[in-house]
Amino acid sequence: RVRMRVGLGIHDDLDPQALDCHPDLAPVTIIERREALPGGVDAGTLGNYLSSEAERELALLYERGICRVVASDQLSLGIDFRQLGREALRTLLELRDAGGFVIALCEQAAMTTDGVGLERYHIGRADEPLSANILGVPEGSGYVQWAPAGLRSTLAYPTPTQTARSLSDTLRGRRFRQLCGRLGEAAVLDALQADAEQRGSRAEEVLARLGATRASRSSRVEHEALNGHYADGSPWSGVIARVPPSRSPLRYGILTSTKGNQTVPEFVRRFNRSPGRRARIAWNGGYILNAELVGKLGLAESYIGSPLGLIVSKGKLLCPPLFEKPAFVVGEDQSLDIRRVSSRGGLVAKGLGAAVEFGADARNLATPGDAACYYDLLFPSERLPGDGRCLVRLVGKRIVEVCETQPGEEVPVLPVGLVLSLPAGQRPRDWEVGRALSLQVVGLEDIAHAVEAGPMLLEQGEVCIDMEFEGWKTRNSILTQAARLDFLDMRGPKIAIGLDAAGSLAVLVVNGRIRESVGATHLEMAEILQARGIQSAMGFDPGGSATLVVGEETLNISPYNQDYERNVYSLPPQPRAVANAVVGY
Repeated sequence: RVRMRVGLGIHDDLDPQALDCHPDLAPVTIIERREALPGGVDAGTLGNYLSSEAERELALLYERGICRVVASDQLSLGIDFRQLGREALRTLLELRDAGGFVIALCEQAAMTTDGVGLERYHIGRADEPLSANILGVPEGSGYVQWAPAGLRSTLAYPTPTQTARSLSDTLRGRRFRQLCGRLGEAAVLDALQADAEQRGSRAEEVLARLGATRASRSSRVEHEALNGHYADGSPWSGVIARVPPSRSPLRYGILTSTKGNQTVPEFVRRFNRSPGRRARIAWNGGYILNAELVGKLGLAESYIGSPLGLIVSKGKLLCPPLFEKPAFVVGEDQSLDIRRVSSRGGLVAKGLGAAVEFGADARNLATPGDAACYYDLLFPSERLPGDGRCLVRLVGKRIVEVCETQPGEEVPVLPVGLVLSLPAGQRPRDWEVGRALSLQVVGLEDIAHAVEAGPMLLEQGEVCIDMEFEGWKTRNSILTQAARLDFLDMRGPKIAIGLDAAGSLAVLVVNGRIRESVGATHLEMAEILQARGIQSAMGFDPGGSATLVVGEETLNISPYNQDYERNVYSLPPQPRAVANAVVGY
């Protein structure tokens, strides 16, 4: 490199006269640890070697200050800029301001120099499975990688959307070369660095946006990446999609599956197969009983996928409200609303014969008496009073158990649905296991579509989170939550929707469990939406279920892959299968 800078060939001798003709040569700085790691070398030893034992040309460069050694205070593996010390950091800042670059010669460098505002070359061999998977190369492979200033080589580990290998492929690709030819390499690299700081998109996506025409960017759904830091310094990243006002507003529906759970992209592809329909935006729906929870509760496999809250699709109630949690509601006039829903107003149940009415005063009775009554999942006891009555247990609107009790008998509460309690001999003959009843819940009339999830985040522009009132901390709710982050408000992947003052819809997803994002609490989701003018908002099923699709593209980064046991280090992100989804079309 020095020979080239002074105009010599690779086999020409480098002598003092050649250096005298170029007195302004920028130095090559070697940053080495002040205290060596086992098997390594320290800065002092390296300096002594260069001054007294190195071959003639290298010793000459060290003598002239063209090659110099700076001691680092670092103790950890890789490159930790917080540990380098003032002198080493000052050297790097000078290098950056002079337009220099870094050559990193350690296996962990590609992981630990992410986001540095310096052009970098990573050189080494991936001997460990962790580094090999982060780099995206076979274990034991050698590598030389160029990373432009500010870019992270690998994104969203441990479910990467970009690896160092795929970044290198992108930067060697035809699109990059064409854009550099049209816009100039400096402009393309500046765009990549600006996006890395503001959004954290894959380099391939940035190049695609740079090359897109204005017409190809138009969409009925707008979306942008978001990122930031919380007060404690923890990073978060995500995306927000907005459905702006339009003369022909989107219509919304609730998609459900009769053939097992599906991912949201699968729901979208199935929806788009119908003539004349095209999904513009979709996200995962409400909470369900997954296989893990069904096993923990000791229930039959037939309970897998059971809904845990209100679902209305095409005007038909598929599951009544079970708590006081919020729902996304689409009126028959296609108006949008977010509000808490419950079964406290009473309901009417009907099979093939006469309807049975359950009044508001017949809800959650500890002593039923002689009238028909019903129980939702806010009933405080762990056992239901039977005492000679007939208890009809529902999952959604389907009868899953009919229990004719004895005098004084009690029946365990299962956290899965409503229970209808009838005096002995008053159960309609067709109310048998497997029968789907027609249900009408007072206060939920004139609804075309609805899905219950939660918690409620904003009301009239103010934070209104109330986990106690909505029932999240009751025994029945906790038993059906896969993770404590739901009822303890822990950080993790989250998804929420909101409406602004004009009624426009926004969907926010914050990534979690990846290097670039710790996720969000319910309160942090509320604050992010509140800062963007949202007036009412609610959460949806978080974690690996959180999925936002615009067009046919999944915008968020799932921390989940169902085949994780095949490779515990690194697999691509994969949305978790869900029982229902919301679609705007």
